[in-house]
Amino acid sequence: MPVFHTKTIESILEPVAQQISHLVIMHEEGEVDGKAIPDLTGPVVAVQAAVSNLVKVGKETVQTTEDQVMKRDMPPAFIKVENACTKLIQAAQMLKDNPYAVPARDYLIDGSRGILSGTSDLLLTFDEAEVRKIIRVCKGILEYLTVAEVVETMEDLVTYTKNLGPGMTKMAKMIDERQQELTHQEHRVMLVNSMNTVKELLPVLISAIKIFVTTKQFKSQGIEEALKNRNFTVEKMSTEISEIIRVLQLTSWDEDAWASKDTETMRRALAMIDSKINQAKNWLRDPNAPPGDAGEQAIKQILDEAGKVGELCAGKERREILGTSRALAQMTDQVSELRARGQGATPIAMQKSQQVSQGLDMLTAKVENAARKLEAMTNSKQAIAKKIDAAQSWLADPHGAPEGEEHIRGILKEAKKIADLCEDPKERDDVLRSMNEIGVLTAKLSDLRRQGKGDTPEARALSKQIATTLQNLQTKTNRAVANSRPVKAAVNLEGKIEQAQRWIDNPTMDDRGVGQAAIRGLVAEGRRLANALMGPYRQELTGKCDRVEHLAGQLADLAARGEGDSPQARAIAAQLQDALKDLKGKMQEVMTQEVSDVFSDTTTPIKLLAVAATSPQDAPNREEVFEGRAGYFENHAAKLGATAEKAAAVGSANKSTVEGIQTAVKSARELTPQVVSAARILLRNLDNQAAYEHFETMKNQWIDNVEKMTGLVDEAIDTRSLLDASEEAIKKDIDKCKVAMANVQPQMLVAGATSIARRANRILLVAKREVENSEDPKFRESVKAASDELSKTISPMVMDAKAVAGNISDPGLQKSFLDSGYRILSAVATVREVFQPQEPDFPPPPPDLDQLQLNDEPAPPKPPLPEGQVPPPRPPPPEEKDEEFPEMKAGEVVNQSMMESARQLHDEARKWSSKGNDIIGAAKRMALLMAEMSRLVRGGSGNKRALIHCAKDIAKASDEVTLLAKEVAKQCTDKRIRTNLLQVCERIPTISTQLKILSTVKATMLGRTNISEEESEQATEMLVHNAQNLMQSVKETVREAEAASIKIRTDAGFTLRWVRKTPWYQ
Repeated sequence: MPVFHTKTIESILEPVAQQISHLVIMHEEGEVDGKAIPDLTGPVVAVQAAVSNLVKVGKETVQTTEDQVMKRDMPPAFIKVENACTKLIQAAQMLKDNPYAVPARDYLIDGSRGILSGTSDLLLTFDEAEVRKIIRVCKGILEYLTVAEVVETMEDLVTYTKNLGPGMTKMAKMIDERQQELTHQEHRVMLVNSMNTVKELLPVLISAIKIFVTTKQFKSQGIEEALKNRNFTVEKMSTEISEIIRVLQLTSWDEDAWASKDTETMRRALAMIDSKINQAKNWLRDPNAPPGDAGEQAIKQILDEAGKVGELCAGKERREILGTSRALAQMTDQVSELRARGQGATPIAMQKSQQVSQGLDMLTAKVENAARKLEAMTNSKQAIAKKIDAAQSWLADPHGAPEGEEHIRGILKEAKKIADLCEDPKERDDVLRSMNEIGVLTAKLSDLRRQGKGDTPEARALSKQIATTLQNLQTKTNRAVANSRPVKAAVNLEGKIEQAQRWIDNPTMDDRGVGQAAIRGLVAEGRRLANALMGPYRQELTGKCDRVEHLAGQLADLAARGEGDSPQARAIAAQLQDALKDLKGKMQEVMTQEVSDVFSDTTTPIKLLAVAATSPQDAPNREEVFEGRAGYFENHAAKLGATAEKAAAVGSANKSTVEGIQTAVKSARELTPQVVSAARILLRNLDNQAAYEHFETMKNQWIDNVEKMTGLVDEAIDTRSLLDASEEAIKKDIDKCKVAMANVQPQMLVAGATSIARRANRILLVAKREVENSEDPKFRESVKAASDELSKTISPMVMDAKAVAGNISDPGLQKSFLDSGYRILSAVATVREVFQPQEPDFPPPPPDLDQLQLNDEPAPPKPPLPEGQVPPPRPPPPEEKDEEFPEMKAGEVVNQSMMESARQLHDEARKWSSKGNDIIGAAKRMALLMAEMSRLVRGGSGNKRALIHCAKDIAKASDEVTLLAKEVAKQCTDKRIRTNLLQVCERIPTISTQLKILSTVKATMLGRTNISEEESEQATEMLVHNAQNLMQSVKETVREAEAASIKIRTDAGFTLRWVRKTPWYQ
């Protein structure tokens, strides 16, 4: 089937598909309408000329290449294209003699399909060879990175750097050229991000090797830390280059990309559980341990981590882990309540404590088993991916050594592991069947090669057959691994809410459990937020989570019994909708407050660590101070990461922002111990300049990453809410300072004043980012003026705080300090007000009566009074023509996935009136056209022509949406919104072009009996997947365009009316 992962392949296939579509339409006109097919000599010659030139270039390339895989795979593609051309020529000649010839029509359609398929195979084979060239360079860098382990002198380091530099430059250039060629935006982003990480790590690697060499050369302390730093950097760079190699080989969106993230989450959860289990059990064993202390918090953290693992499991595993976690949480609360009442030593309290302790052991075992299973399946999947290239190379080489067969045996061994772990018997049997087929074919090929017949046509055909079956086996094992995990809800809050709402609106539909998974995800995030709260605040949020979970369970039970449309179900759905809205609001409120507190100061701990690491050798308690600062820094970094993850999960961020936060958090977790190691090396080698430079490199990298994380977190949450939370926190800090002055506690006063200053500086940072993000001069000036006023108030407050701390009982100094604090508070309020939306004055001011003029003209006659006692009702506005989405007729066969995607786009577009808004009008047309296509792809007489025309109409509407969205983006003054809109709408032209090509491919198969069911289903699957992507991209474009329209330049001269539709009677 055609693939379109590069712009070159797409640009060649599109005109070929265009010509083929004309031939297909002519075929149908002859077959269905009984029309005489005109002379096709001209169009066929044009198609033949295009593909013949391609074949000629391909044959010349095969003659000169040393790539054995290309030498093997190109000839079958040539044969397919040449045979298809022959059929087309024969069809043209036969039709010239007899325009009604039935065999000629068959040749026409089969030749058309062969041209498209063969051309696609040829282009893909050539592209794979180009990818292998890049991979060889990447693997060369990977191998050379390991040489870092033997660099032990400065001369070695100089040589190593000189040799590494050109290879890195070449790899970076090739990756940059490749990413520009790709059509999948996600793949481009993944390549660019990984390559940027490698570039950033290169100076860190050189620095790490340098500090290792110097510490070893002078036999200084800290050689173990230096070794850890070096190995970490080498491993990190190797991981990123391996990811580059993986992404380079993708030709479609990687649905299994979650696997590595899930494995990492499970590993981190297990490590956290292991580090907290002893502390938790000590608290349970001690009946006098106070409630709420570190031991109880350790239990909550264990249950929280176990819950994360449970969310990544499916079926029985999931139910057991989540059920056990919930039961243990309730029992822990009971133990805590008993101890709070002084009954911790009673038999019932001791019994419950023991039950919790045993339950933790059981829960840990379940989590370990789940993690082991996922890791085993993921490792086998990755092992197959690594071995398959070597296996394909052996198959392509007719004279390959017998040892090459071991690669195929290795693949079969890993596939067997996956099959053994498969819970679905059908999937397991499917994998085993492919394995048996490969085993039999490989044995035959090996026999032929041992007899010296490896270059015979029979051996080459066997080699190609095994290569194809191996690829199919890899697809099947990937699918088996993916299906072993639960369905994935959206990564961001708005996505989960949308999925949940879709299920609530129609609980009887089969959404593969996505809606319920989204609700479970929301509830899980709510409970994680609640775990960080105290007392009644935790109970309030937990209660909201319980209510949503209870209502969702009730609705699911009714749907399972076939009562999803009953009055009771509709009532529960309404309650659930309100409960979800309530939970969302509370979660965002709690999360914003936590961000305001935790991110008020991100860099002080690392600066204190730097001071401790560079303290004089004779400083008192030097080591103890350093260890304390290191622990403080590590705790602070962990808290930043945990809070950022909550902001990603609960904030209003889009998918790319969420993934950016997750990447930054991962980097922070990896860098933090390396920064501590670098600081420890500096502590023990204060006179070593290389140690100082290395620590500065690591410190700056950590700070840069955290600043990036902070910016992404700010994007994820509403600016006004963050400013509100910061203002409330400053008020509380001022109250604490009042208490400190009343109780004569200067240290408490200094802490409160420091917190005020940090929060004020954090507000300045947020305001500065908003100024940089906006191109609206009026808004920029307002924010800048308010920020300048706030900036002027911070230093005086700090000075007044120092003065009152030195003489805390002086009423005059106290008053000066409080006045300074209130000035900051007032300035913060001014900044906040700038971000408040301006409401128009209502009612409007009365007119100026001085301008009123009277004349002697008679007044117009009064209109007649309405007849009857009750005035007539207000008539409804006229319905828009494109308003109603077509309902399925009884017995009608459609593609459900495609129809549902069209319905979702239509539901999104119909929220707005299409009058005066061409984006909405085009989106509605696309949804209706896609609904029609969902009927056409099911086949039947007369559908080829309609399918091709429908795809062209969708592509035309897509171009209109893209053009208008780009115009909106051009006039938008908010850079972030503009970037988001452009990223979304730029996907549309590529996907719509692919839709036209795939529709043509599918059209060549409709009504044909010589097409295998598997081939037909594959074509349908690709077309449906493409249609879903297109509908989703347009839906996101509509949302982003509406958001951008709020920030349109006042002098733009370009307007789209965004009028939200409401029932006429409201």
